[in-house]
Amino acid sequence: MEQYRNKMNFEDTAINILLVLAMIMIAFLIIVMFSTFVFGWGTQHGDNKPTEKGCKQADTLKEYARLVDDMKCKGEPELKEFMEQYGHTMNTDQKKCIEHRADLGNELYEDEIMKCYKRHD
Repeated sequence: MEQYRNKMNFEDTAINILLVLAMIMIAFLIIVMFSTFVFGWGTQHGDNKPTEKGCKQADTLKEYARLVDDMKCKGEPELKEFMEQYGHTMNTDQKKCIEHRADLGNELYEDEIMKCYKRHD
């Protein structure tokens, strides 16, 4: 009889632990859904339709990087044009990085610009 009670207590304890874990997971999912819909968390990345026109809105490298990160800017700018427009807002390390990235592939892509901005900010 004693062994039967011990076995029942173990099974009851295991079931209770699983129920508590399931309730915690459900509560976590509800919190995530609530925060996404109410506070708009996770929706900061624009409309996912980046354009070259979106890039023209930036006056500084920082603004350009923000537009790329928000997915409002797309394109492979020519190095010369890019440096004319944003070169005055870059520090020396950023300029060297941008020029090096352009030399590697003869084109300058948004992700390379982002890397140079973040790495040398």
